[in-house]
Order: sequence, then C-alpha cells, then structure tokens
Amino acid sequence: MRLTVVVDNFCSKQGLLAEWGYSSWLSNGKENLLLDTGGICHVLEHNLNFLQLHPKDLTSVVLSHGHFDHISGLLDIIRMNPDVNVYASGDVSVEKRGDADAKRLSGGFPVQSLKQFKPITGPTEVISGVFAFTVPEQVRDKRFVCCKNLWEVNENGDVVEDKFEDDVSMVVQGQNGWSLLLGCSHAGLPNILHYASEQFHIKEFDTVIGGSHLCAVKPEEYRQWIEKLLNYRVRRWRLNHCTGFKAAAAMANYFADVDWAGCGTVLDL
Repeated sequence: MRLTVVVDNFCSKQGLLAEWGYSSWLSNGKENLLLDTGGICHVLEHNLNFLQLHPKDLTSVVLSHGHFDHISGLLDIIRMNPDVNVYASGDVSVEKRGDADAKRLSGGFPVQSLKQFKPITGPTEVISGVFAFTVPEQVRDKRFVCCKNLWEVNENGDVVEDKFEDDVSMVVQGQNGWSLLLGCSHAGLPNILHYASEQFHIKEFDTVIGGSHLCAVKPEEYRQWIEKLLNYRVRRWRLNHCTGFKAAAAMANYFADVDWAGCGTVLDL
C-alpha cells in the first residue's frame, strides 16, 4: 500500500499548493482510492497533476465528513471520472454550521443524490484491504470529542451541537501491518483508535496518518489526551491538517516517531 498526501495546510515538496483542507491518495497496486477532496481553494487538481496522479484511475472516493475543507473538490473528481464510487456516511448531507453564533455555513452535501453513492453503514471494504467505518456515538468517550463552535441543523431545523455521526476513518491492511487513516477525527482520536482496535482485532498500528483535531484541545489538556493515546502501540505518527503545531510538538515529546505529513508526503504502509 502506498499513500500520498495530496492536499494539506502545508507542503513538503516544492511545486505543490497548500490550503486549509485535506486529501490523500491510496493505492494497493491495482485499485486507487481518494480520501477527501480538499477545500474551497480547489488546489486538488493542480496537486494531482503535479504528483502525476490521474483521477480517471480512481476506483473510489471516501468522504470523511461533510465539512467544506474535505468535500469541496468532489464535483471536480466526478467531472474527471464520472463513474468513480463515492463512499460516505449518509449523514454527510446534514447541514453544518461554524463559529460561536452558528451563522457560518460550513458543510453538508446531498451525497445520496449521486448515482455513484455507496453508504458506509458499518465496517465497509472500499478497496481490497481498506475498510471505512464510523464510531457510534454511544461508544464514544465524550471527553475526547471536540465540538466547540461546531454545529449541525437537525431534522426540525434547529441548530444543535454537531454529533459528528458522519465522521469516517479507515483502516488499511498493508505489508507493514495495520494503519489508521483519519479525516478530521471528529469522533475523537482515542475513540477511533479504541473502536478500530476492537472491531478489527488490531494490537499494533504501523502508521496513524491524517487530521487529529488536536488543534481544538487546550495545551493544559494535552496530557490527558496523550495518556490515553499511550495505551495504543503506534510505530509512526504522521498527523497533519487540523492537528496544530503545538499539539504535534507535544506528541513528539511522548512518541518516538512523530512527523508532519504535508502535501507531497509519500508513505508505504
């Protein structure tokens, strides 16, 4: 398995463009998958071209959740590959709001209207050796769910705290063992690790890569989070996007191999 970060807030290679958003390309040698499609600046197509990754070669797209910084390039991908499968939780269509006053529209896409839509209703194999899943709300430890100033509009039209029922992560069974791929970890990074470990009987992760949403955690709370994360054996941490520099630096104090996976990063899993 080979993973290439296509869109991130930072670049690790000259010639690429950065934006607040996320997308990564995963290949098992026969099938290709895109996790998320970048943000509203639409740098996805430029970066794919620069990295010589061709949308027509995609088998599937997986949307980790409905925020604009993860779904904005979806129609560009469908334009270039009209037959690509699109996997997501059905809740990705729920209208999302941002900011303390909940007035900023921040996501929601009627993914069920696409002929390519494939629902993620439980652990779902999206390409060979790659499984997408959500973490049910009732099994989450709420201490590790960051929802400040993140809202959704419920079926009654009321603005309520976002439940993140659309939050999707993926596990990959590669040549180096199991790895965990994250979008924004809105279900809570410790909760996702626990659920993946239980559901897929994983005792050790080769790599954890993606957005951890630790940027929303107060520095005085890092210790509580890290103590929980230390319960899991992870060889490499390659966090990015919504992790935040301070949180990544704190992680590096406790784990042997921590690095930022900016766009252009290539990892063999």
